[in-house]
Amino acid sequence: MVAGADAESFHKLSSGYARDKSHAYYRGAQILGADAATFDWLNYGWAKDRNHIWAGTLPLSNDPDHFVPINSDLAKDGRSVYCKDREISDDPAHFEILRFSPDDRNLDYAKDIHTVYYRCEAIAGANAATFRRLNDSVFNYAVDDQRAYYQDRAIVGADPHTFRVLYDTANEGCAADAQHAYRWDSVIPNVDPHDFPSGKPVTGCDATQVTFGP
Repeated sequence: MVAGADAESFHKLSSGYARDKSHAYYRGAQILGADAATFDWLNYGWAKDRNHIWAGTLPLSNDPDHFVPINSDLAKDGRSVYCKDREISDDPAHFEILRFSPDDRNLDYAKDIHTVYYRCEAIAGANAATFRRLNDSVFNYAVDDQRAYYQDRAIVGADPHTFRVLYDTANEGCAADAQHAYRWDSVIPNVDPHDFPSGKPVTGCDATQVTFGP
């Protein structure tokens, strides 16, 4: 029960939301401007009334009829794309999650027509038209026509045209281009990809070497 709420009409919803006959609430705080008569929990951390989508006590969208959750963090309406409680894109028509494969469950990358996003933050300088993922892993690698990336960071000096993932499990992210090997986004000194043994699988890397199996 929320202090000051009408006990007879009080109704607890989900994700911290509630309402009575006159007001809506989020975690005990009154949501100023909410329409109590039409207020209801929507999905994940959002609620809606006839006028707005709400993220906690904040009005997120004034287009509730076209608001569609994409996943637990992302949603869009007819005008914008949102991450949790903020707008990140004004291009919902072209916004998409970038997947490495159809069954990829990693949702870290997304893009619209002009921007690439990593976990809802824009990747400065990334080319949305040519950006693509290289693996399905928490050790995310990607390229566009100008750069190679580890997660949201451009890998300094890496050649995107020859860049490839070597190994991305067991707490290691290993990659290489024509001239260098990388652990995560750092060059492994004195390792030449031309010297990699033919036909042997990569089993990992550290700050000084790339290791291979039989």
